[in-house]
Amino acid sequence: MHLFRWTAFILVLILCGCTTAPPYLEDREELTMKERWALQKTTNQAISEWRIKGKLSVKAGAKGGSSTLQWSYADITQNIQLYGPLGGGRVIVDVEPGQAILKDSKGQVIEGISAEEVLYERLGWHVPFDELAWWSRGLPNVDSTEIEIDEDGLLKRLHHGIWEVEYLEYSRVDSFLLPKRLEIISEPGALKTYDRKGNYIGDQLRLIVVISRWNDIVEG
Repeated sequence: MHLFRWTAFILVLILCGCTTAPPYLEDREELTMKERWALQKTTNQAISEWRIKGKLSVKAGAKGGSSTLQWSYADITQNIQLYGPLGGGRVIVDVEPGQAILKDSKGQVIEGISAEEVLYERLGWHVPFDELAWWSRGLPNVDSTEIEIDEDGLLKRLHHGIWEVEYLEYSRVDSFLLPKRLEIISEPGALKTYDRKGNYIGDQLRLIVVISRWNDIVEG
């Protein structure tokens, strides 16, 4: 009986050792920085659907707040949910091409053309979710003017429009290397932020996105 168990255990080890590693993980150490970045970009661009859970923090001047973030992205539709002080309770945004509908826990409904627009109207904060669909995958927008890659071939910093994005931490998710923590800062003077009473807060916005979990990743 013991002999059978040990034989089965050894067989499992042999089979595991023969398992082919995902192409993304093979021979990465032998690639140059540019080759690693090309591989990283190609691999993560293939991600077309996902669900993430994490935390979104924003700050302008002395004012700020944070919320739990749940974000489902499926091709051209999105569902964004914010829970906590930043959202003033619970805020849900459903996004389709050219349309975004926000509903909060008080029954208020706001319609617009983007998640950023309706969230700004409801919360007073600019959160560029259209761009985050790229940045959250560790990718620059197609028209980003400046990017910086680290020695591992991962996006370290980018400049897009009024935004500077810095990648603070990555994590391995299945066969992907995906951002875990990133900081997004607007250029000074580019955005003027006011509180709900109309009081001026500041002209520079700082966002921290922490992604604690990736689920239901689909390539296509």
